[in-house]
Amino acid sequence: MSELEITRSKDSEVKVLSLKGQLDAHTFSSLQKELESAGNEAQPRVVLDCGALEYISSAGLGVLKKMSREFRDRQGDIRLAALPPKIDNVVQLLGFDKILRVFGGLDEAVRSFEQDRDAEQP
Repeated sequence: MSELEITRSKDSEVKVLSLKGQLDAHTFSSLQKELESAGNEAQPRVVLDCGALEYISSAGLGVLKKMSREFRDRQGDIRLAALPPKIDNVVQLLGFDKILRVFGGLDEAVRSFEQDRDAEQP
């Protein structure tokens, strides 16, 4: 049976969830619960650190699409960071890089929220 380990941390106003293992039909519900918990804020901002993610299935991608839509409805977002090449390839082939913002590194993804906030201020 597949496993997914999720480690939580917070960088300023951005929650970081580090994923390790497999995100699939057996494990996506644990990520969904974490995202729902993070989504309780007025403007939920989450970066998923995928550096140790080994596999992602359509169920995993589906929960990311669903939750990112919910976050955006409340002026928040989910961003992906440090995708391993195999997973990055899947994300690009299926067009999820058009739905979710993808960054090469964790710091870059976290900073992108700060840059968005700065751009919104007059």
